[in-house]
Amino acid sequence: MKNNLIIQSVKSYLSATKINREGSAIKEKIVLIESDDWGAIRTPSLEALNRFQKKGLDIGNSIYKADALESQDDLELLFDVLSKYKDRDGLNAKMTANAIMANPDFEKIKNSNFTEFHYKRFTETFKEYPKHANNLEIWKQGQNQGIFQPQLHGREHLNYKRWLKVLQSNNEAAHFCFNLGATYSGNKDYSFMEAYDWDTPEDIAEQKIVIQDAITIFKETFGYFSKSFIAPCYNWDPLIEYVLQDNGVDWIQGMKSQLAPTGIFDCYLPIKHNFGDTNAKGLKYNIRNCFFEPSSAPDRDWVDSCLVQISSAFLWNKPAVICSHRINYIGFIDEKNRDRGLRDLNNLLKKIVQKWPEVKFISTDELDQFLL
Repeated sequence: MKNNLIIQSVKSYLSATKINREGSAIKEKIVLIESDDWGAIRTPSLEALNRFQKKGLDIGNSIYKADALESQDDLELLFDVLSKYKDRDGLNAKMTANAIMANPDFEKIKNSNFTEFHYKRFTETFKEYPKHANNLEIWKQGQNQGIFQPQLHGREHLNYKRWLKVLQSNNEAAHFCFNLGATYSGNKDYSFMEAYDWDTPEDIAEQKIVIQDAITIFKETFGYFSKSFIAPCYNWDPLIEYVLQDNGVDWIQGMKSQLAPTGIFDCYLPIKHNFGDTNAKGLKYNIRNCFFEPSSAPDRDWVDSCLVQISSAFLWNKPAVICSHRINYIGFIDEKNRDRGLRDLNNLLKKIVQKWPEVKFISTDELDQFLL
């Protein structure tokens, strides 16, 4: 067991170092937690999950089975952990909450015979779930406490054109999920989740309209423009970046490689980015170099591997950008999933402030002030 942990640590350090060797430098030890999918629907309820499993759908046994729209309990318990730890300036640990602005309006879509896409704002979705009505107020309380900073993840976490096409074909599994209020295909693929993948280049024009709409909803909801953006599944065409830049976005969050569409699902053109690289108009790229995803592999020591990756980031004068999706903190479907994620997050933050008392916790929209 000890040898396995050492091997895991070495692999984690080397993988992080490959990311950190190039790119801009920062002047301080900074930790960012970038967390995707807040506000998006996934598994609607435990009852729905049981029906997926009884039907024998792949999704019933995937990692997403425990993912769901965050409940009030989920948010409050997460905030309790974040507020326990403070940086060198006495500020709380902070999460960049990358938010989805809308979810499908299932009734209107069905009434159109699956020929038209309609959506509801995520704040309306909150009101339709049993333990979620006060979520927006709680989000804003977290923001005021400096522990939960919403940023833009898109309008839907859904490639709705693909979804509608499959529904129009009377696909049994997709309709089964639809009737339970979910956008799953029934399989373990990501084809419906990749909101800004395209099947033909003509789709880009519509994607720009969708992103502009998302930007408007974000501004109307929170009272400010998001300064950063993360594309669902790290998949987007460079042409959509101009809409982001024209609306106040300074940073694109992502991995080392941007997955540019080619017109074929799951076949992408990788575009390499380093931390602080800029595009032709000056928009900057923030690269995730640390990973903390307890729900994806429960047997892994995520605390140790993430600490090793943070060490590499600081050695190379990079921010420690921790990728940690919402699913890790959700107990609406399975409280054990949330308990594991929060326990590990608590241990991670405790060890960060012990090992690096000079650390600074920030959100992605604050990065500019720390560049050299």
